[in-house]
Amino acid sequence: MPRRRRAAGGPIRVIVCDDHAVYRRGLALVLGPEPDIEVVGEAASGEEALELARRVDPDVVLLDVRMPGMGGLEAARRLALEAPAARVVMLTVSDSEADLYEAIKAGVVGYLLKDISIDEIAGAVRSVAAGMTLLAPTMTGTLFAEFTALARRVEGGRIAPQGPRLTAREVEVLRHIARGGSNRDVALALFISENTVKNHVRNILDKLKVHSRTEAALWAVREKVVDLES
Repeated sequence: MPRRRRAAGGPIRVIVCDDHAVYRRGLALVLGPEPDIEVVGEAASGEEALELARRVDPDVVLLDVRMPGMGGLEAARRLALEAPAARVVMLTVSDSEADLYEAIKAGVVGYLLKDISIDEIAGAVRSVAAGMTLLAPTMTGTLFAEFTALARRVEGGRIAPQGPRLTAREVEVLRHIARGGSNRDVALALFISENTVKNHVRNILDKLKVHSRTEAALWAVREKVVDLES
């Protein structure tokens, strides 16, 4: 069935899925009054989230990682197949690297910890609905470390990037921006101009078909450019 197109200016349709009823209801109550957000369903398990997604065609799905029955990771994998246009965000207490990697491989566009202020959830929903990718600040170090290891292996000729082929210089730039470096930082580190850095960043995003630096990091893990077993 063709995907419903969200009307211009229409509300962001959200499913909230968490097995803790109080937390789930709290999210729904916080999001409900937002004029540009509509909570179109609540679920206590991955199975319920999938069934809801089939019926209400959401724009954003908020999932807990661990729930009775089908957990959030399996639900995210199934949603990627059955509702590929839905933007899935994990909202969890798990700061496990393994859960983060599995979520990225499942195609999620956000991984947030429940210590985020509940008042920030509406902003997160708007961001992912607009095409952005979100990652809990405490988890970014994990991805940056993987990018550093990746760049070293590529430079040493031990692996070759899969998918769109990046040049050696683009890999260097990607390593620095993954560490959080600004264009100026990258320019100083590589002895090139900021305009040259901007051109490299634009080429990297174009080749990977992503919209942000964080999305480039998520793509690299999801496509197994980063060796998660090492």
